[in-house]
Amino acid sequence: MLLNIKYFIKKYIRELLTAGFAIVSVIVGFIYRGLQISVWLSLSMVFISLLMFIYLKSRERDFHYVSFAKRKDKDDWLGKGEFDYDRNNNCFSITNADPGYIYEKTLYWSNYKYELEFKIIHSCIGVVVRAINLSNCIMMQIGQEGVRPHIKINGMWKAWEAIDSSLTYDKPLALDKWYKCILICEQDIIKIKIYDLINLIFDREWNIPKGALIFMFKNEQQQEITVPFAINLEYGAIGLRNWGEEKALMKNIIVEKI
Repeated sequence: MLLNIKYFIKKYIRELLTAGFAIVSVIVGFIYRGLQISVWLSLSMVFISLLMFIYLKSRERDFHYVSFAKRKDKDDWLGKGEFDYDRNNNCFSITNADPGYIYEKTLYWSNYKYELEFKIIHSCIGVVVRAINLSNCIMMQIGQEGVRPHIKINGMWKAWEAIDSSLTYDKPLALDKWYKCILICEQDIIKIKIYDLINLIFDREWNIPKGALIFMFKNEQQQEITVPFAINLEYGAIGLRNWGEEKALMKNIIVEKI
């Protein structure tokens, strides 16, 4: 509830300030009615409000907040699989969702901070960033022992083990326990932080590979051939993905441009 109020205020801050200054101007006019000072006070309020709006506009950043506390929070997500409101936990769950879901309002974003609270029920949770579409994206698969980076290009997956990417934890994550994850996508670097909702327990970064990835195919004669696919993931939406029996809960998603 407090987060809902906080991000409602953040989203409509200019409208709320406009209403607030209007109310103050009316009160000032009423108190000093008939006096010349009321005019100058009203003009001062208009000038101060104008300066505040200009300042807020210069500091404004695009952001979205999804609580996942109601079924309609799914409306702006595109994808396939079991991604629905969980009445018992008052949040959303995702499982058997391949290729997953992406949040269409962030489709053309490039550098951003993506924050969510999650609980692993079985195996892991796939946190997607830079998704151009459901066939081209980056996924940081958060498991119990570490984070496995994935890149999907033209529907083909390339995965790296957590130990090879220096993304293993000092202590395994517990099943059925809530954590908070923050992913920061900036240029070719993805920073990942995990909290036990209070303390920072994991803080690493992963460099997005450059150039191309090589995939193996077989032709009609069953001969193996290699095909390079260029990595072009400079922008794209946030998302979520779990395959097969992988299952997780999530809530309080916040994404903000940086």
